Amino acid sequence: MDTLRLQPIVEQLLSTQSYRRTFSFEFEGEKLWIKQPEIGEANIWHTLALLLSKLLKNNFFKPTVVTDPKASLAYESKKLIFLKTQGVDVPEVILVHENYLVLKDGGVPLSSLLNQEETTFDEKIEICNKLSAALAQMHNKGLYHSRPALRDITYKEGKIYFMDFEENLESTLTSQEAIIRDGFIFVHALYRKLHSPELIAITLENYHRSLRPDLWDHLVSEGSRYRLTYLLIRSMKRFLGKDGIAIYQTLHYFRQF
Repeated sequence: MDTLRLQPIVEQLLSTQSYRRTFSFEFEGEKLWIKQPEIGEANIWHTLALLLSKLLKNNFFKPTVVTDPKASLAYESKKLIFLKTQGVDVPEVILVHENYLVLKDGGVPLSSLLNQEETTFDEKIEICNKLSAALAQMHNKGLYHSRPALRDITYKEGKIYFMDFEENLESTLTSQEAIIRDGFIFVHALYRKLHSPELIAITLENYHRSLRPDLWDHLVSEGSRYRLTYLLIRSMKRFLGKDGIAIYQTLHYFRQF
């Protein structure tokens, strides 16, 4: 790809669409994406999470709001390049600039694809099995995503692609802790976004089967730490919204082992 010819085109696009954090365009017959830095906004939930992490002495709850957007974008470009060298399917980085990244298209977000009526149940099973196996393979290598929500994972030409790596956990958690956090976020995302209990069960079973046994044991052990939280949420279940219900279902799932 001719990056020398590409860069002025990107600069021209940004001059007219600077307000858009991400957008796609065509170049040399390929779909590419421009991604610009965006500062995070702390809210009351982030403050409460920080307080909870200190009270429980558990960094899993520590919020990771982006306060330096350019540093976050630089971190993401380095992580994308590193993960690709480790055999993880991520969007290819075409251009790196302090003000933007240019990435190859990674396909359709799973949050959309898995809830489309056009996607058959058998196709959804195939995609979810590839998803759970790909995430487990990443974890088995000692690598992590930091936020494996279904909107941050895509599917293209039979492959799962992981994307959106703005959250830097390296100063907060060890690699193993980050992997365990990934596991919880992944299970929560399945319960939060998928409408089929059967599909969720199949996906979780494949993740369990594909994950290293020691990592699985750490996941289950971490889940057992929240017994009081589980009992409290269970007593309030009928008053909870989607996120609260998904948290309850996640904790309930790990209590089975």
